[in-house]
Amino acid sequence: MSQNSQIAFTGERLHEGSKLFGVDLARHHAAYEFAAARAAGLDVIDLGCGSGYGAAKLVASTASLVGLDRVRPDTHARQAPVRWLRADLYGIPLAPQSFDLVVSFQVMEHLDDPTAYLEAIGRLMRPGGSAIITTPNILTSDRANPFHVHEYQADELAQRLGEYFESVEMKGVGQTEPVARYQAQRLKRIRSIMRLDPLGLRDRLPRPLVEWLFARFALLVRRGIQQSDEGMPDVTTADFPIGAADDECIDLLAICRDPRG
Repeated sequence: MSQNSQIAFTGERLHEGSKLFGVDLARHHAAYEFAAARAAGLDVIDLGCGSGYGAAKLVASTASLVGLDRVRPDTHARQAPVRWLRADLYGIPLAPQSFDLVVSFQVMEHLDDPTAYLEAIGRLMRPGGSAIITTPNILTSDRANPFHVHEYQADELAQRLGEYFESVEMKGVGQTEPVARYQAQRLKRIRSIMRLDPLGLRDRLPRPLVEWLFARFALLVRRGIQQSDEGMPDVTTADFPIGAADDECIDLLAICRDPRG
């Protein structure tokens, strides 16, 4: 975890500079690079910007950028020329139609009912604007993250987004062979841990304890890979090519336009 972080480590929220989570960071930066190529001269909001590492880099490609989340960004991110806002999805203090581009990465899976979230995205978009949304592909997910309450397949996500936007273009974040090998190692180690609880007793534990255990196991799994013979792969955003959505992509990426209603 970054030494600059002032946010409690959860195993879910990423922090720039973490070697253990370098693969995860490259995966998320690939989506930000995709957005940066489409953000030149635009007013942009990063909705659910987390620790702010992505917004801090995306801002260089924009006319202006707002980074919004419930928690403060990391110290190093706050040095970027981003307008940081702490707010909840249910009370966004911004005028409608304020942005040409809305980006929201790895947020939707945290919501049991994304209605308010998707309506907020549509409300923030200017006429002719667009939104880029990513979420894990459940077909390649470990399905063990307690912070994720609903993960999607591509067809399901397209259908759900189509309820709120006239145009939905589905893409996927792919993975090269080094990433696929890492993911296979990670999944194997996660399943080994999950086998210690065959009755699913973890579902009966207090939520704070479940989240604490998840953070500890996230570190344990990655340290195990780091210390293995193969070690952590040295990957970049190029190892997460964005193309057609398929069963093997690691994340789903949707480009949404023309909000309904």
